[in-house]
Amino acid sequence: MYFLFRDQAARHGTRPAVRDEQRTLSYAELADRAEALASSLRERFGDDDVRIGLFCGRTVDLVIAVLGVSAAGYTYVPLDPAYPESRLDFMAKDSALAAIVSDRVLPGALAGIDVLRIDGDDRDAAAPPRKELPEPSPDSTAYIIYTSGSTGRPKGVAVRRRSVAALVRGVLDQYDFGTEDVWTLLHSYCFDVSVWEMWGALASGATLVVVPSEVVRSPRATIDLMTRHRVTVMSVVPTVFRYLAAHVRTSGHWPSTLRRVVFGGEAVDAADVRIWRATAGKHCEFMNTYGITETTIYVSTRTFTDAELDAAEDERGFAVELGRPIPGWEVAVLDDAGVPVAVGETGEIWVAGVGVAEGYVNRPDLTAERFRMLDVGGGPSRLFYRSGDLAVRAAEETYHIVGRADLQVKINGFRIEPGEVEVALRGIPGVLDAIVTAGTSRRGEPMLTAHYTSESGLSPERLRELFAAEVPAHLVPGAFVRMTDLPRTASGKSDRRALSEELTESRFA
Repeated sequence: MYFLFRDQAARHGTRPAVRDEQRTLSYAELADRAEALASSLRERFGDDDVRIGLFCGRTVDLVIAVLGVSAAGYTYVPLDPAYPESRLDFMAKDSALAAIVSDRVLPGALAGIDVLRIDGDDRDAAAPPRKELPEPSPDSTAYIIYTSGSTGRPKGVAVRRRSVAALVRGVLDQYDFGTEDVWTLLHSYCFDVSVWEMWGALASGATLVVVPSEVVRSPRATIDLMTRHRVTVMSVVPTVFRYLAAHVRTSGHWPSTLRRVVFGGEAVDAADVRIWRATAGKHCEFMNTYGITETTIYVSTRTFTDAELDAAEDERGFAVELGRPIPGWEVAVLDDAGVPVAVGETGEIWVAGVGVAEGYVNRPDLTAERFRMLDVGGGPSRLFYRSGDLAVRAAEETYHIVGRADLQVKINGFRIEPGEVEVALRGIPGVLDAIVTAGTSRRGEPMLTAHYTSESGLSPERLRELFAAEVPAHLVPGAFVRMTDLPRTASGKSDRRALSEELTESRFA
């Protein structure tokens, strides 16, 4: 996997590779720092198959750490300094970390684990003589990223080097990313989109800008940073983009150099893209993706056309269309019997191919449940990952994503997807964002609750009235909760679990 970067460093040594608000490193300088760290790690662990934790802030050092562990041939495990100590303790023990690369003092939960300090001078990493670096097996583990589990226990997803290389090459070969581009590293390195952001930028000879966490939380600061660094490529979850688009609309200020937005992690609301284009113009392309951590970030891609975005409404469902699988990936939409669905039918998305992960760390039962050998469409059996996502076959080769199997709720005989209600709510004037959760009423009946934010102070009572005039009665939530902010995960996605567990600062209707 390291070769993706190494080849570009050999070609473009003097070009800027990565920068934060304090430093810029050229490709040659970044390679030198990464290989110094790799040599230091090899000095300690040799040919052992070890896992190295990363405990870093959002600076250039984070990128050095990822590249250094990869160059050494080891597995990196990202540990977010913002995580609670209980979660850090679980992740460190579950992954059996041999050491941690860090730019700061470790918390008590990580005490006792061997640590290599990395900072702007790389004092520890530069100490030993350089060692010849290995060519690790493509089937060895590149990283382990922990995702939330339904039981509350995080599950570690182990992804091979071969999968990352195929993903990066597959997407770069289809789109015109190049050496003149400037990318953002917008996401936490505990979220798998960061893998694409880092390796996609560095494998194409572009410049990667590390965005500080405090900037990510502010739409204005994010837009200002993108303008200052002349960013051309941004990967972003739709929830974050919604707030950026709202800021662009109200401020009239946008990064004029931005030419491609890559969506991922959630369903896109085309209305947000139209808001951006209404102010910033139409020169920026919007690329939608479908993907899962267990299938190496992305599975399929699709670029929205001007004709689709110029239309008043999403008549063909283009914003939820599954798109074309990346070369080496395979998608099947199957019914409960494991048979491909017919046109007009809904089934579950299963994914096969080079991107399918090794499985879950120390979770053989869950791995066996979600990763299965199937014979789909004839030919030999192959390993598929069961996504839990539902899609309807809209045409012979076209599928529209309709939501999560585990989020659907049946109310008064109607099967309802909360995401459909969310999209409709965001279309009401005065609603900035919305998350709809399923729960139980005081009478023990299933009920939807709409949590929303409003720029205009729209009351829950008035929103209920407006919404009831726009949608069928069975789609009107039983409760409306106005909130100052909606909770988001570290990756920027809407945090439904936080809303399900606790309702905060609100008014009900």
